[in-house]
Amino acid sequence: MSFPGSVSETTSPQVSQLAQNCWYAVASGFALQKGPISVPFAGHDLVLFPDAEGRPRLFSDRCPHRGASLALGHMEAGCLRCPFHGWKFAADGTCLEAPAEPAGSSPPARSSLVGERPVIESRGFVWMWWGPDPPDPSLLPELPLFPAADWSHVESSFDWETHFSRVIESNLDNSHAYWVHKGTFASQDSPLSIPVDLRKEDRMIAATVSFELPVKGALKLLRSVMGQSGPLCATTTFSFYYPNLNIVDTSIGDQLRFVFFNASLPQSDSHTVARWVKYSKRKRFRLPGSATKSVAISRTIFEEDHGVVRSQRPTPVPLDLTEERHVASDILSIEFRRMHRRWLSEEPLATMARPEALGS
Repeated sequence: MSFPGSVSETTSPQVSQLAQNCWYAVASGFALQKGPISVPFAGHDLVLFPDAEGRPRLFSDRCPHRGASLALGHMEAGCLRCPFHGWKFAADGTCLEAPAEPAGSSPPARSSLVGERPVIESRGFVWMWWGPDPPDPSLLPELPLFPAADWSHVESSFDWETHFSRVIESNLDNSHAYWVHKGTFASQDSPLSIPVDLRKEDRMIAATVSFELPVKGALKLLRSVMGQSGPLCATTTFSFYYPNLNIVDTSIGDQLRFVFFNASLPQSDSHTVARWVKYSKRKRFRLPGSATKSVAISRTIFEEDHGVVRSQRPTPVPLDLTEERHVASDILSIEFRRMHRRWLSEEPLATMARPEALGS
């Protein structure tokens, strides 16, 4: 497997705890099909677009002519057209046309795109290699797939006023829902339980929690009409793939299942752009406006989280486990911090503290 050339500039003083030599999820495969799209990352403005074969390419998001954002442009048979003066660039960044010049003229010197970075599409996401070492395909995660024949999807983004590590932890934490989301999907009458079935790999962690959902209003009436009674149970599996992808997979009874992917793109210690995709089992009939409503519901949940998460200090998360207090329901956050610390410091797995040594 080969990759486009890289650039030597890989670190940014604007984002602390930014792991090197790993693949960051930066956009969904669905977004790539629409290209070009903006990829803001750690103080860098990048543009992602598909070549003629649909493969991703990633460059600095600035036209060499007058610095316009190429993400505002459009595609022409695998080439990228600038929105300002129509300069046309091949998939390798070569400038092919400067339309305002006389017919037969060649583009001026140094008119090609710069800042190319290794990028690949895999398992439904576009991944950017960040670091000075050569890209390592073996570090790409084996994500679950959700075929379009069986699953519908919506996608959008959300801006967080905090470090990306705090966003990741908010997507690994189940017990906050008892307090933060009582107006949407959780209830203080049915607190969430402690995660069980903890799974750990070198770059992945996951655990599962089961809980009861509140049944009231229209839902209560509908269940009564359908002859359903008793508690409405849900099961959620929280997963994280290092360095920046969360998956929250929720099943409600035997009827509903939602799978939420969230990629946290670091911007600074106080800003993160989250790009997310939500899958749901495809229904025979889909009501008009259901996709818009699904996005709105997710945004409401993010807003509930955001009000608290942006208040957390310090940013980023402390990697010394003694700096904050921990309880049993924090197990995934704890494992994330251990994983993150290990990667940043290149500590061998065997040297990390054992779970029973943590205490509260």
